[in-house]
Amino acid sequence: MTTTYPLHANLSPSHEPFPTHADVVIAGAGIMGCAAAYYLARRGLKVVVLDKSRIAGQQSTRAWGFVRQQGREAAEVPLMMAGIRIWEQLEAELGFDLEWRQGGCLYVADNEEDWTSFQQWTDVARQYGLDTRVLSRQEIDRYVSGMHGPAHGGLYTPTDGQAEPRRAAPAFAARAVQAGARFIEGCGVVAVEREAGAVAGVVTERGTIRTRHFVCAAGATSWRLLATLGLELPQQAVRGTCMRTNALPAVTASTFWGHGLGIRQRANGTINLADDMQVDVDMTLGHLRALKWFLPELWARHEAFRFHLNGAFARDLYERLPGVVKASERVIHPRDPQPQPNPRHAPRALAKLRELFPALGNAQVVEAWAGLIDVLPDGIPVIDAPSQTSGLVIATGFCGHGFAMGPIVGRLVAEWIGDGRPSLDLSAFRLQRFFDGTMQRPRSML
Repeated sequence: MTTTYPLHANLSPSHEPFPTHADVVIAGAGIMGCAAAYYLARRGLKVVVLDKSRIAGQQSTRAWGFVRQQGREAAEVPLMMAGIRIWEQLEAELGFDLEWRQGGCLYVADNEEDWTSFQQWTDVARQYGLDTRVLSRQEIDRYVSGMHGPAHGGLYTPTDGQAEPRRAAPAFAARAVQAGARFIEGCGVVAVEREAGAVAGVVTERGTIRTRHFVCAAGATSWRLLATLGLELPQQAVRGTCMRTNALPAVTASTFWGHGLGIRQRANGTINLADDMQVDVDMTLGHLRALKWFLPELWARHEAFRFHLNGAFARDLYERLPGVVKASERVIHPRDPQPQPNPRHAPRALAKLRELFPALGNAQVVEAWAGLIDVLPDGIPVIDAPSQTSGLVIATGFCGHGFAMGPIVGRLVAEWIGDGRPSLDLSAFRLQRFFDGTMQRPRSML
Protein backbone atom coordinates (compact mmCIF):
# COMPACT_ATOMS: atom_id res chain seq x y z
CA MET A 1 0.00 0.00 0.00
CA THR A 2 1.29 3.46 -0.87
CA THR A 3 0.74 6.71 0.99
CA THR A 4 -0.40 9.68 -1.08
CA TYR A 5 1.77 12.34 0.59
CA PRO A 6 4.59 11.92 3.05
CA LEU A 7 3.71 13.62 6.30
CA HIS A 8 6.01 16.46 7.31
CA ALA A 9 4.95 16.27 10.96
CA ASN A 10 7.45 14.71 13.38
CA LEU A 11 10.27 14.70 10.83
CA SER A 12 12.02 17.34 12.90
CA PRO A 13 10.86 16.92 16.53
CA SER A 14 11.87 19.88 18.68
CA HIS A 15 11.75 18.01 22.00
CA GLU A 16 14.81 15.89 21.27
CA PRO A 17 18.15 17.21 22.57
CA PHE A 18 20.54 18.60 20.01
CA PRO A 19 22.93 15.83 18.89
CA THR A 20 26.58 16.09 19.83
CA HIS A 21 27.89 13.21 17.69
CA ALA A 22 26.97 11.63 14.35
CA ASP A 23 28.54 9.31 11.81
CA VAL A 24 27.50 11.68 9.01
CA VAL A 25 26.26 15.27 8.97
CA ILE A 26 24.51 16.54 5.86
CA ALA A 27 23.99 20.24 5.06
CA GLY A 28 20.85 20.68 2.96
CA ALA A 29 17.50 18.88 3.10
CA GLY A 30 16.73 19.00 -0.61
CA ILE A 31 16.38 15.82 -2.63
CA MET A 32 20.15 15.15 -2.60
CA GLY A 33 20.40 15.47 1.17
CA CYS A 34 17.19 13.55 1.83
CA ALA A 35 18.12 10.69 -0.52
CA ALA A 36 21.65 10.46 0.88
CA ALA A 37 20.24 10.39 4.42
CA TYR A 38 17.90 7.54 3.47
CA TYR A 39 20.60 5.35 1.92
CA LEU A 40 23.10 6.11 4.69
CA ALA A 41 20.59 5.43 7.48
CA ARG A 42 19.64 2.12 5.88
CA ARG A 43 23.30 1.15 6.22
CA GLY A 44 22.96 1.65 9.97
CA LEU A 45 24.87 4.93 10.14
CA LYS A 46 23.82 7.71 12.51
CA VAL A 47 22.86 10.58 10.20
CA VAL A 48 21.96 14.17 11.03
CA VAL A 49 20.55 16.42 8.28
CA LEU A 50 20.62 20.16 8.89
CA ASP A 51 18.75 22.78 6.90
CA LYS A 52 18.84 26.53 7.46
CA SER A 53 15.17 26.66 6.42
CA ARG A 54 13.05 23.50 6.15
CA ILE A 55 12.90 20.07 4.55
CA ALA A 56 12.48 20.28 0.77
CA GLY A 57 11.86 24.01 0.97
CA GLN A 58 13.74 25.16 -2.11
CA GLN A 59 14.50 24.04 -5.67
CA SER A 60 13.96 20.31 -5.11
CA THR A 61 10.19 20.86 -4.91
CA ARG A 62 10.07 23.57 -7.60
CA ALA A 63 11.43 21.63 -10.57
CA TRP A 64 9.56 20.68 -13.74
CA GLY A 65 9.42 17.02 -12.73
CA PHE A 66 11.17 15.57 -15.79
CA VAL A 67 13.06 12.35 -15.04
CA ARG A 68 15.15 12.05 -18.17
CA GLN A 69 18.28 10.52 -19.56
CA GLN A 70 17.74 12.25 -22.90
CA GLY A 71 19.56 15.41 -23.89
CA ARG A 72 22.05 15.40 -21.03
CA GLU A 73 25.76 16.02 -21.08
CA ALA A 74 27.48 12.73 -21.90
CA ALA A 75 29.03 12.44 -18.43
CA GLU A 76 25.57 12.40 -16.81
CA VAL A 77 24.07 9.67 -18.98
CA PRO A 78 25.49 6.62 -17.13
CA LEU A 79 24.32 8.10 -13.83
CA MET A 80 20.81 8.67 -15.13
CA MET A 81 20.62 5.23 -16.71
CA ALA A 82 21.33 3.80 -13.25
CA GLY A 83 18.99 6.40 -11.77
CA ILE A 84 16.07 5.34 -13.97
CA ARG A 85 16.35 1.81 -12.59
CA ILE A 86 15.94 3.26 -9.11
CA TRP A 87 12.99 5.43 -10.13
CA GLU A 88 11.22 2.42 -11.65
CA GLN A 89 11.07 0.76 -8.22
CA LEU A 90 11.05 3.82 -5.98
CA GLU A 91 7.33 4.06 -5.25
CA ALA A 92 7.30 0.45 -4.09
CA GLU A 93 10.49 0.89 -2.08
CA LEU A 94 9.42 4.07 -0.29
CA GLY A 95 5.74 3.21 -0.09
CA PHE A 96 4.62 6.63 -1.33
CA ASP A 97 2.76 7.78 -4.42
CA LEU A 98 5.36 9.85 -6.29
CA GLU A 99 3.22 10.24 -9.44
CA TRP A 100 5.76 8.17 -11.35
CA ARG A 101 4.83 7.80 -15.04
CA GLN A 102 7.22 6.21 -17.50
CA GLY A 103 5.85 7.71 -20.69
CA GLY A 104 9.17 8.65 -22.25
CA CYS A 105 10.69 12.02 -23.06
CA LEU A 106 9.93 13.73 -26.37
CA TYR A 107 11.80 16.67 -27.84
CA VAL A 108 10.32 18.20 -31.00
CA ALA A 109 12.51 20.21 -33.39
CA ASP A 110 10.71 23.08 -35.10
CA ASN A 111 13.87 24.39 -36.76
CA GLU A 112 16.91 22.98 -38.52
CA GLU A 113 19.34 23.92 -35.74
CA ASP A 114 17.47 21.88 -33.13
CA TRP A 115 16.96 19.01 -35.55
CA THR A 116 20.70 18.84 -36.25
CA SER A 117 21.42 18.96 -32.54
CA PHE A 118 18.97 16.13 -31.82
CA GLN A 119 20.49 13.90 -34.47
CA GLN A 120 23.98 14.61 -33.15
CA TRP A 121 22.92 13.67 -29.62
CA THR A 122 22.02 10.17 -30.79
CA ASP A 123 25.79 9.55 -30.91
CA VAL A 124 25.80 9.99 -27.11
CA ALA A 125 22.85 7.61 -26.78
CA ARG A 126 24.56 4.97 -28.90
CA GLN A 127 27.76 5.32 -26.89
CA TYR A 128 25.94 4.18 -23.75
CA GLY A 129 23.34 1.87 -25.29
CA LEU A 130 20.45 4.17 -24.42
CA ASP A 131 17.13 3.49 -26.16
CA THR A 132 16.83 6.95 -27.73
CA ARG A 133 15.57 7.22 -31.30
CA VAL A 134 14.69 9.93 -33.78
CA LEU A 135 11.09 10.26 -34.89
CA SER A 136 9.47 11.48 -38.06
CA ARG A 137 6.57 13.94 -37.95
CA GLN A 138 4.13 11.06 -38.31
CA GLU A 139 5.80 9.08 -35.50
CA ILE A 140 5.62 12.09 -33.17
CA ASP A 141 1.84 11.92 -33.40
CA ARG A 142 1.92 8.50 -31.72
CA TYR A 143 3.17 10.07 -28.51
CA VAL A 144 1.47 13.46 -28.54
CA SER A 145 -2.05 14.08 -29.80
CA GLY A 146 -3.50 17.15 -31.45
CA MET A 147 -0.23 19.00 -31.94
CA HIS A 148 -0.35 21.66 -34.65
CA GLY A 149 2.69 23.35 -36.06
CA PRO A 150 5.82 22.32 -37.94
CA ALA A 151 8.20 19.60 -36.83
CA HIS A 152 11.39 18.60 -38.61
CA GLY A 153 11.48 15.55 -36.37
CA GLY A 154 11.69 14.41 -32.79
CA LEU A 155 14.01 12.84 -30.27
CA TYR A 156 12.40 10.20 -28.04
CA THR A 157 13.60 8.05 -25.16
CA PRO A 158 10.85 5.63 -24.06
CA THR A 159 12.41 4.69 -20.70
CA ASP A 160 12.37 8.29 -19.46
CA GLY A 161 9.61 9.33 -17.09
CA GLN A 162 8.24 11.92 -14.71
CA ALA A 163 7.47 12.34 -11.02
CA GLU A 164 6.07 15.03 -8.72
CA PRO A 165 8.87 17.04 -7.08
CA ARG A 166 6.67 18.02 -4.13
CA ARG A 167 6.45 14.37 -3.15
CA ALA A 168 9.86 12.83 -3.81
CA ALA A 169 12.19 14.62 -1.38
CA PRO A 170 9.72 14.54 1.55
CA ALA A 171 9.19 10.81 0.90
CA PHE A 172 12.93 10.18 1.17
CA ALA A 173 13.02 12.25 4.36
CA ALA A 174 10.12 10.34 5.92
CA ARG A 175 11.72 6.97 5.26
CA ALA A 176 15.14 8.22 6.36
CA VAL A 177 13.64 9.19 9.72
CA GLN A 178 12.10 5.75 10.05
CA ALA A 179 15.56 4.30 9.40
CA GLY A 180 17.02 6.41 12.20
CA ALA A 181 18.13 9.67 10.54
CA ARG A 182 17.58 12.95 12.36
CA PHE A 183 16.42 16.12 10.55
CA ILE A 184 16.85 19.53 12.17
CA GLU A 185 15.20 22.48 10.44
CA GLY A 186 16.02 26.15 10.94
CA CYS A 187 19.60 25.29 11.81
CA GLY A 188 22.30 26.23 9.33
CA VAL A 189 25.87 25.02 9.09
CA VAL A 190 28.31 27.89 9.61
CA ALA A 191 31.69 26.09 9.57
CA VAL A 192 33.41 22.73 9.40
CA GLU A 193 36.10 21.81 11.90
CA ARG A 194 39.16 19.88 10.75
CA GLU A 195 41.92 17.97 12.46
CA ALA A 196 45.00 16.89 10.48
CA GLY A 197 43.20 17.79 7.24
CA ALA A 198 40.15 15.64 7.98
CA VAL A 199 36.59 16.51 8.96
CA ALA A 200 36.28 16.47 12.75
CA GLY A 201 33.07 18.38 13.44
CA VAL A 202 30.36 20.58 12.02
CA VAL A 203 29.62 23.94 13.62
CA THR A 204 25.94 24.87 13.46
CA GLU A 205 23.78 27.68 14.76
CA ARG A 206 22.82 25.50 17.71
CA GLY A 207 26.13 23.92 18.54
CA THR A 208 28.87 21.65 17.24
CA ILE A 209 28.34 18.06 16.12
CA ARG A 210 31.40 15.85 16.20
CA THR A 211 31.63 13.75 13.04
CA ARG A 212 34.12 12.29 10.56
CA HIS A 213 31.91 12.71 7.51
CA PHE A 214 30.25 15.83 6.12
CA VAL A 215 28.08 16.06 2.99
CA CYS A 216 27.68 19.48 1.41
CA ALA A 217 24.34 19.38 -0.44
CA ALA A 218 23.39 22.97 0.28
CA GLY A 219 22.21 23.95 -3.19
CA ALA A 220 22.79 27.51 -4.30
CA THR A 221 24.67 28.49 -1.13
CA SER A 222 27.14 25.59 -1.23
CA TRP A 223 29.88 27.90 -2.50
CA ARG A 224 29.78 29.90 0.74
CA LEU A 225 30.04 26.81 2.91
CA LEU A 226 32.91 25.36 0.87
CA ALA A 227 34.73 28.69 1.03
CA THR A 228 35.07 28.19 4.81
CA LEU A 229 37.16 25.12 3.94
CA GLY A 230 39.31 27.07 1.51
CA LEU A 231 37.62 25.51 -1.53
CA GLU A 232 36.49 27.65 -4.45
CA LEU A 233 33.29 26.70 -6.23
CA PRO A 234 32.33 28.88 -9.25
CA GLN A 235 28.61 28.68 -8.52
CA GLN A 236 25.85 31.17 -9.25
CA ALA A 237 22.06 31.14 -8.97
CA VAL A 238 19.40 31.99 -11.54
CA ARG A 239 15.63 32.20 -11.15
CA GLY A 240 13.46 29.72 -13.01
CA THR A 241 9.67 30.09 -13.37
CA CYS A 242 7.22 27.21 -13.65
CA MET A 243 3.42 27.13 -13.86
CA ARG A 244 0.59 24.66 -13.43
CA THR A 245 -2.68 24.69 -15.39
CA ASN A 246 -6.18 23.51 -14.68
CA ALA A 247 -7.08 19.93 -15.60
CA LEU A 248 -7.11 19.56 -19.39
CA PRO A 249 -7.74 16.87 -22.01
CA ALA A 250 -4.89 14.39 -22.29
CA VAL A 251 -2.29 15.28 -24.93
CA THR A 252 0.75 13.26 -23.88
CA ALA A 253 2.13 10.97 -21.19
CA SER A 254 5.63 11.96 -22.28
CA THR A 255 7.57 14.85 -20.88
CA PHE A 256 7.70 17.26 -23.81
CA TRP A 257 9.94 20.06 -24.96
CA GLY A 258 9.46 21.95 -28.21
CA HIS A 259 8.04 25.07 -29.86
CA GLY A 260 9.32 27.10 -26.93
CA LEU A 261 7.50 25.07 -24.26
CA GLY A 262 8.32 22.56 -21.57
CA ILE A 263 5.29 20.40 -20.74
CA ARG A 264 4.63 17.68 -18.17
CA GLN A 265 1.03 16.51 -18.05
CA ARG A 266 0.15 14.75 -14.83
CA ALA A 267 -2.28 11.84 -14.61
CA ASN A 268 -4.98 14.21 -13.30
CA GLY A 269 -4.78 16.27 -16.51
CA THR A 270 -3.06 19.35 -15.07
CA ILE A 271 0.05 20.48 -16.91
CA ASN A 272 3.32 21.73 -15.48
CA LEU A 273 4.30 24.38 -17.98
CA ALA A 274 7.51 26.28 -18.57
CA ASP A 275 8.28 29.02 -21.05
CA ASP A 276 11.11 27.41 -22.99
CA MET A 277 14.42 27.12 -21.12
CA GLN A 278 14.65 30.79 -20.25
CA VAL A 279 15.73 31.87 -16.78
CA ASP A 280 16.00 35.23 -15.03
CA VAL A 281 19.17 36.67 -13.54
CA ASP A 282 18.52 39.21 -10.79
CA MET A 283 21.79 41.12 -10.88
CA THR A 284 23.76 41.79 -7.68
CA LEU A 285 27.38 42.52 -6.91
CA GLY A 286 27.66 38.84 -6.12
CA HIS A 287 27.39 38.07 -9.83
CA LEU A 288 30.84 39.57 -10.32
CA ARG A 289 32.20 36.63 -8.37
CA ALA A 290 33.26 33.84 -10.72
CA LEU A 291 32.23 35.96 -13.73
CA LYS A 292 35.29 34.82 -15.68
CA TRP A 293 33.96 31.27 -15.59
CA PHE A 294 30.49 32.12 -16.87
CA LEU A 295 31.15 34.90 -19.36
CA PRO A 296 31.92 32.70 -22.42
CA GLU A 297 28.70 30.69 -22.07
CA LEU A 298 26.60 33.74 -21.18
CA TRP A 299 27.76 35.34 -24.40
CA ALA A 300 27.21 32.21 -26.49
CA ARG A 301 23.77 31.45 -25.00
CA HIS A 302 22.52 34.91 -24.13
CA GLU A 303 19.04 34.19 -25.47
CA ALA A 304 18.41 31.79 -22.55
CA PHE A 305 19.00 34.48 -19.92
CA ARG A 306 17.02 37.57 -18.98
CA PHE A 307 19.02 40.04 -16.89
CA HIS A 308 17.24 42.32 -14.42
CA LEU A 309 18.42 45.26 -12.35
CA ASN A 310 15.71 45.27 -9.70
CA GLY A 311 15.14 45.16 -5.95
CA ALA A 312 17.61 42.34 -5.57
CA PHE A 313 20.44 44.73 -6.39
CA ALA A 314 19.31 47.25 -3.77
CA ARG A 315 18.90 44.56 -1.11
CA ASP A 316 22.35 43.19 -1.90
CA LEU A 317 23.92 46.63 -1.46
CA TYR A 318 22.09 47.18 1.83
CA GLU A 319 23.01 43.78 3.24
CA ARG A 320 26.66 44.41 2.51
CA LEU A 321 26.69 47.35 4.92
CA PRO A 322 28.55 46.62 8.18
CA GLY A 323 26.32 45.10 10.84
CA VAL A 324 23.24 44.51 8.67
CA VAL A 325 23.94 40.77 8.39
CA LYS A 326 25.85 39.24 11.29
CA ALA A 327 29.20 37.77 10.33
CA SER A 328 28.12 34.42 11.83
CA GLU A 329 25.07 34.33 9.53
CA ARG A 330 26.70 35.26 6.23
CA VAL A 331 27.39 31.63 5.33
CA ILE A 332 23.67 30.77 5.48
CA HIS A 333 22.21 34.06 4.21
CA PRO A 334 19.52 34.32 2.97
CA ARG A 335 17.85 31.81 5.27
CA ASP A 336 14.65 31.20 3.34
CA PRO A 337 14.70 32.82 -0.11
CA GLN A 338 11.32 33.15 -1.76
CA PRO A 339 11.98 33.92 -5.44
CA GLN A 340 8.96 35.23 -7.28
CA PRO A 341 7.82 33.91 -10.67
CA ASN A 342 8.30 36.15 -13.67
CA PRO A 343 4.74 37.38 -14.44
CA ARG A 344 5.54 37.66 -18.15
CA HIS A 345 6.02 33.92 -18.53
CA ALA A 346 2.44 32.81 -17.91
CA PRO A 347 0.62 34.69 -20.71
CA ARG A 348 3.41 33.91 -23.15
CA ALA A 349 3.43 30.20 -22.31
CA LEU A 350 -0.37 29.97 -22.39
CA ALA A 351 -0.48 31.56 -25.82
CA LYS A 352 2.07 29.07 -27.12
CA LEU A 353 0.22 26.13 -25.52
CA ARG A 354 -3.14 27.07 -27.01
CA GLU A 355 -1.62 27.62 -30.44
CA LEU A 356 0.28 24.34 -30.37
CA PHE A 357 -2.66 22.34 -28.97
CA PRO A 358 -5.98 23.89 -30.08
CA ALA A 359 -7.88 21.36 -27.94
CA LEU A 360 -6.40 23.06 -24.87
CA GLY A 361 -8.05 26.40 -25.57
CA ASN A 362 -9.52 26.43 -22.05
CA ALA A 363 -6.08 26.26 -20.42
CA GLN A 364 -5.56 28.63 -17.52
CA VAL A 365 -2.64 29.08 -15.16
CA VAL A 366 -3.84 28.27 -11.64
CA GLU A 367 -0.45 28.38 -9.93
CA ALA A 368 2.99 29.81 -10.64
CA TRP A 369 6.21 29.57 -8.70
CA ALA A 370 9.93 30.16 -9.02
CA GLY A 371 13.06 28.47 -7.76
CA LEU A 372 16.71 29.38 -7.43
CA ILE A 373 18.66 27.12 -9.77
CA ASP A 374 22.30 26.69 -8.83
CA VAL A 375 24.46 26.67 -11.94
CA LEU A 376 28.08 25.86 -12.74
CA PRO A 377 30.02 27.02 -15.82
CA ASP A 378 29.99 23.67 -17.63
CA GLY A 379 26.38 22.70 -16.94
CA ILE A 380 27.08 19.59 -14.84
CA PRO A 381 27.28 19.20 -11.06
CA VAL A 382 30.11 18.65 -8.64
CA ILE A 383 29.87 15.20 -7.06
CA ASP A 384 33.20 14.75 -5.38
CA ALA A 385 35.20 13.86 -2.30
CA PRO A 386 38.17 16.24 -2.69
CA SER A 387 41.42 15.02 -1.21
CA GLN A 388 42.13 18.38 0.46
CA THR A 389 39.61 17.54 3.19
CA SER A 390 39.21 13.88 4.09
CA GLY A 391 35.62 13.01 5.01
CA LEU A 392 34.05 15.73 2.84
CA VAL A 393 31.61 14.79 0.07
CA ILE A 394 30.12 17.45 -2.22
CA ALA A 395 26.86 17.09 -4.18
CA THR A 396 25.81 20.43 -5.62
CA GLY A 397 25.52 22.55 -8.78
CA PHE A 398 22.91 20.46 -10.60
CA CYS A 399 22.09 23.25 -13.05
CA GLY A 400 18.32 22.82 -13.13
CA HIS A 401 18.24 19.10 -13.88
CA GLY A 402 19.11 17.63 -10.49
CA PHE A 403 15.65 16.47 -9.41
CA ALA A 404 15.87 13.35 -11.54
CA MET A 405 19.40 12.63 -10.30
CA GLY A 406 18.49 12.76 -6.61
CA PRO A 407 18.03 9.01 -6.00
CA ILE A 408 21.19 7.88 -7.78
CA VAL A 409 23.32 10.67 -6.30
CA GLY A 410 22.01 9.85 -2.82
CA ARG A 411 22.95 6.21 -3.29
CA LEU A 412 26.41 7.07 -4.63
CA VAL A 413 27.09 9.42 -1.69
CA ALA A 414 26.16 6.60 0.68
CA GLU A 415 28.51 4.24 -1.16
CA TRP A 416 31.33 6.77 -1.01
CA ILE A 417 30.98 7.09 2.75
CA GLY A 418 30.03 3.51 3.56
CA ASP A 419 32.25 1.62 1.10
CA GLY A 420 35.04 4.12 0.49
CA ARG A 421 34.21 4.51 -3.21
CA PRO A 422 31.13 4.92 -5.44
CA SER A 423 30.03 2.17 -7.82
CA LEU A 424 30.05 4.53 -10.83
CA ASP A 425 32.84 6.62 -12.31
CA LEU A 426 32.43 10.19 -11.07
CA SER A 427 35.71 11.60 -12.35
CA ALA A 428 33.92 14.00 -14.73
CA PHE A 429 32.27 15.67 -11.73
CA ARG A 430 35.44 16.53 -9.80
CA LEU A 431 35.67 19.99 -8.32
CA GLN A 432 39.25 20.24 -9.56
CA ARG A 433 38.14 20.24 -13.22
CA PHE A 434 37.63 23.99 -12.99
CA PHE A 435 41.28 24.50 -12.11
CA ASP A 436 43.24 21.80 -13.95
CA GLY A 437 42.09 22.61 -17.50
CA THR A 438 39.78 19.59 -17.93
CA MET A 439 36.45 21.47 -17.84
CA GLN A 440 34.44 20.86 -21.02
CA ARG A 441 32.17 23.34 -22.75
CA PRO A 442 28.53 22.33 -22.14
CA ARG A 443 25.93 21.40 -24.72
CA SER A 444 23.38 23.46 -22.77
CA MET A 445 23.42 25.46 -19.55
CA LEU A 446 20.12 24.07 -18.20
